[in-house]
Amino acid sequence: MSMDTLKSEETGRATPPDPSSAPGRRRPRRPSPTGVLAAVMTVPAICVVGLLALVVYLGFRAHGSPDGALTLDNYTSLFGDSQVWEVVRNTVIYVAVTLVVALFFGTALALLVERTDFGWERTINTAMVLRILIPGFFTAMGWIFLFHPRIGAVNQWLMDWFGLEKGPINIVSLAGMGFVEGLSLSALVFMMVSGGLRSLDGSLEEAARASGAGPWTVLRRVTLPLVYPSLIGASLFAATIAISSLDIPLIMGLSNRVHVFSSYLYVATNPSTGVTEYGVPAAFSGVMILLAVGFSVWYIRSLRSARKYQVVTGKGYRPAKIRLGRWKWAAYLFVIGYFLWSTVLPMLMVVWISLLPFVQAPSAKALETVSFDNYANLDWDYVLRGLETTVKLMVLAPTFAVLVSLMFSFLVVRSRLRWRYGFDFVAFLPQAVPSTIFAFGALIAALYWTDGWYSLYGTLALLIAVMGLVQVAFGTRMFNAALMQIHIELEEAAAMSGASSWATVRRITLPLLRPVATYTWLWLALLSLRDLTVPTLLGSQDTLTLSVASWTLFNSGQVGASSAVTLLMIGFMTPVVVLFLLLTGGRSAEGAARGG
Repeated sequence: MSMDTLKSEETGRATPPDPSSAPGRRRPRRPSPTGVLAAVMTVPAICVVGLLALVVYLGFRAHGSPDGALTLDNYTSLFGDSQVWEVVRNTVIYVAVTLVVALFFGTALALLVERTDFGWERTINTAMVLRILIPGFFTAMGWIFLFHPRIGAVNQWLMDWFGLEKGPINIVSLAGMGFVEGLSLSALVFMMVSGGLRSLDGSLEEAARASGAGPWTVLRRVTLPLVYPSLIGASLFAATIAISSLDIPLIMGLSNRVHVFSSYLYVATNPSTGVTEYGVPAAFSGVMILLAVGFSVWYIRSLRSARKYQVVTGKGYRPAKIRLGRWKWAAYLFVIGYFLWSTVLPMLMVVWISLLPFVQAPSAKALETVSFDNYANLDWDYVLRGLETTVKLMVLAPTFAVLVSLMFSFLVVRSRLRWRYGFDFVAFLPQAVPSTIFAFGALIAALYWTDGWYSLYGTLALLIAVMGLVQVAFGTRMFNAALMQIHIELEEAAAMSGASSWATVRRITLPLLRPVATYTWLWLALLSLRDLTVPTLLGSQDTLTLSVASWTLFNSGQVGASSAVTLLMIGFMTPVVVLFLLLTGGRSAEGAARGG
């Protein structure tokens, strides 16, 4: 079908009659490519909306069972349960600390790189991309080995030096969890804020300085208000990731019985004793969905009313650089200290513990016990089983996500369907709603509705489907932006030359999208490797991943073996990271948007 015919069907204009058709006979109308694409994409759209609707529905059923009676008891229990209110309070504090830490470090580093003569721009950008890709449970383990009140090396040194009875620093607390999560997400904030600063017209800041404003006044009254959309977007993404991430709450909070929303949902659906209760968790998730949708609508409206922040013009512009002068040494200390404490020291501690028979602070005595026994004595069948599932997930989930995202973006950007923005909103939902809720909905659906004819529970197909749907939000953001940059005249010229719609897409549009598709796939593959949330909630012994294997060993007290598996996992992802950095040149501001 030609592009002209496609346009006439999309715009609703009358199509000229076919002279070859016989009088009185109505020729069967062939569906348009856009119509076929819309029909196909309705399936994943229904899956996304259906999983959320199922969770809300279960909140009104007795015990959260689809066969249970309609009731409001779950919400009554939710709002009357002191433990739930404690989880709500913990979640609010945890997210608040996370946002404060992430925004402080991420914004400060972005300002240093983009608005001062500090330099090292490419190095810091590359290091921040690597920081996003390091699994959260990896750094959480390192921080535990450093600052756990009983086994932490720093606390042990402080107790020895000052004769203290207990460690003065407790990292396995609510504030500690938020601090570690905030350090992890500061790289995401850095990417988004530095992208906004890079495209900002520096003449406004220069005008403020020429008017006598000092650096602090320019920062507070000019620069930060102009990057307000980037800060809001980064805050929303960071908050969503913090609420949905399961790695740090499990590693740092579970042993200390400090529960936030994600760990509460995990414990509720995987109780060690008693009958599993889905009703209250479903009601809790329903409230979270409402909040997430409300924040998303507010965010979208904020962006639409952000015309006053459109200060990038067609004129050539170059951001003004502030000379640090004698304060450059302080900037160096800040940057080195950030990377040292957020990444290097936790990594070194994990390496150190992987070489010891039990947890010990670095010392000459401990050095005598160093060996590779934790690596040699690993249950390699267990590790290889995790590696096999991880490789399958890294290949299949991003492939599924890229294909679905590409088709969503074609509908949103290239079609003229009235309800195309509905697809865009549906594709954005996995970004706004914590992935733990999608996994919870898929868990219930698999348990109740696929058991008997084809049991999906615990299968690789379920993991791939849910992980792919969760990744669609990131994929559509990337493809939407790329498609908008490809001028429609190229496709119109192909249509005028007689090319069909499919030939135009295959020979013109897709080759132009190949670079975006490649690094989108690579980024999602790396996120699939480090993800602990979906595999923990939906996986089984047959679909064990490396991240779940590492956490299982850690949770059972085998911290040396757990550290060894984590380091093997880092070694496994290194070639993929190098390939990603080579393709992107160390810059992927949009890629960071799905960094959790």
